[in-house]
Amino acid sequence: MFEVIVSGAGPVGSFFAYQMVSLGHSVLILDKTAGPTGQSRAILMTSRTLETLDNRGIAQHFLKHAVVMHGSQAFSQGHLVGYLDAVSENTMFPQMTCLPQTKTETVFADLLQQKSLTIQRETELQSYTQTPDYVEATIKKADGTTEVVKAKYIIGADGSHSAVRKCTEGWTYEGYAVSTRFAMADVVLEGQDAERFKNGRVSAFSHPKGSAAIIPLGPNVPNGPFYYRLMCNLEPYKLADKNARITHGLVQDTTVPLSEVEKVVSERIAPLKIIPTHPVWISLFRVNERKANGYRRHRAFLIGDAAHCHSPVGGQGMNLGLQDADNLAWKLSLVLKGLSSNPEALLNSYSAEREPIAEQVLKSTGGMTSVGFRNSKLLAFVLYYVMSAVMSFESMRTFIVSQMMQLTLQIPKDSPLLLVNANSKKAGLIEPGQYLHETALLRKRILTDYSSRLERRTLRDILHGCQDQHAIIFIGTRPSRRTYCPWTRDFWIKAKKTYSPKVARPIVIESTYHSRDSRIPDYVGIEEEPQAEYLKSVEDAFWLEDRWDVHDSVTKRVGLTAHMWDKPETPAAIVIVRPDMYVAHSSIITSSSDIDSALEVLCSYLPRSDSS
Repeated sequence: MFEVIVSGAGPVGSFFAYQMVSLGHSVLILDKTAGPTGQSRAILMTSRTLETLDNRGIAQHFLKHAVVMHGSQAFSQGHLVGYLDAVSENTMFPQMTCLPQTKTETVFADLLQQKSLTIQRETELQSYTQTPDYVEATIKKADGTTEVVKAKYIIGADGSHSAVRKCTEGWTYEGYAVSTRFAMADVVLEGQDAERFKNGRVSAFSHPKGSAAIIPLGPNVPNGPFYYRLMCNLEPYKLADKNARITHGLVQDTTVPLSEVEKVVSERIAPLKIIPTHPVWISLFRVNERKANGYRRHRAFLIGDAAHCHSPVGGQGMNLGLQDADNLAWKLSLVLKGLSSNPEALLNSYSAEREPIAEQVLKSTGGMTSVGFRNSKLLAFVLYYVMSAVMSFESMRTFIVSQMMQLTLQIPKDSPLLLVNANSKKAGLIEPGQYLHETALLRKRILTDYSSRLERRTLRDILHGCQDQHAIIFIGTRPSRRTYCPWTRDFWIKAKKTYSPKVARPIVIESTYHSRDSRIPDYVGIEEEPQAEYLKSVEDAFWLEDRWDVHDSVTKRVGLTAHMWDKPETPAAIVIVRPDMYVAHSSIITSSSDIDSALEVLCSYLPRSDSS
């Protein structure tokens, strides 16, 4: 019996399978296709997705194949309106990153192979049934034979026509379809203005008859010609009849002449002139805006397009799916390992956290598609002045870029896993549901005889090895004129006593000038002949902050700087970070009893040390 069956080996299913096998679980991943897609399809990776991949240690595998862009430029009837620069101090990846889906799928397949997990190709889920203890699935193999396999859970990453969803009665896919034909083409650009688009920016064009986009993709092969993605609507925006069956995404076995795409795009970008040549592929695509009525049915889950589909405007779809996979993987891993005190709450939180985010994206992408692709001179006129006004304000430009790159995404505040402390919210600490942004470098406190150099890491680097552990971070930094934080010892002892290292990892951050020495603190229990693994975990738990007053210090990131001069004693803070780098809880610490209260909150779904 497998622990997990994953139906669908696109980017989302492959990422989920990679995480599960990396966490030690047995996985069967199957896909009806013969191999990775040969088409570019989804091409944008947002900043939040790259942060997610980096947190799992694999972002570099994608970046080395990607084209990095530094923003976008907006045109109205061929005239430049303004620029959006991809700049943010809140991410390690401020760029816009383009990578054809065929390469994304190939990279994931290689990563799975490195984990000794092979995708079962030309294999399709036909049906499945659930029992209280497992799922029994019938799959059809490449040779036409069928096989029955069992697993504890089944994951639907099999697209908008998901077999996992369709095999469960009452699991619907609600929303609407757009009857408009859209076109995508990957081409080389020639003509007098072709070089203008090789400037590292996405170019978006609005026009009374609709919209178009030109996106740099880079060479298909080393030293090959430079390719671009063209996108446009071939007809005015129109909703389909409710009874019409319109698929979502590329229309298989259907193409459109390059001359038609060229005619439409040329009209939208005039007076600029380009000639598209050497097409790699051209296809029609259709748009649906739909969402499943819940992402979980007992032992079955939906991720990616199986759970939600929407317009490609803004490039949000694949990114949301990859983040779905990341949200579910660590939760399911804890349940499979028996490391949850409340498995149902943990698993139900997946749907509770991801559905509202998909609903927000459906609303925004649907609205942009409706407005941007209509045939209206009046609307085009209004859009021109709206875009001009927006582009003239830096704050608006920054907001749009942050939205596009998903830097403002948060876990909904009503998630059962977010443990809100009203006093901490009032105190201005980082709130549960917020993403932990990158920080300035910290210095390792504990130095040993084999320390060859002073080691410095960012907080995210320190948390990198958490896998499916939570990090319980004690920040005891303070001005040099204040005394050493009096609660550090209590925090360490209480944290180690409360939670097993299998589920939670304590981390202490102190001011450099309050560290006293570079030895292991006397309150840390070390045996006479300590195990090397335990000693290493202790060394990796204690860190020093040289400057708490810089903009990206840990102290400032968590909101503790506002309390540096509180009377009569500078408080500390505890911030609990989930394996997916979202904050689960934050607390101001002014006494030892505050530590007890902060540590207690995770008991709602993680077992105490004495019961793990």
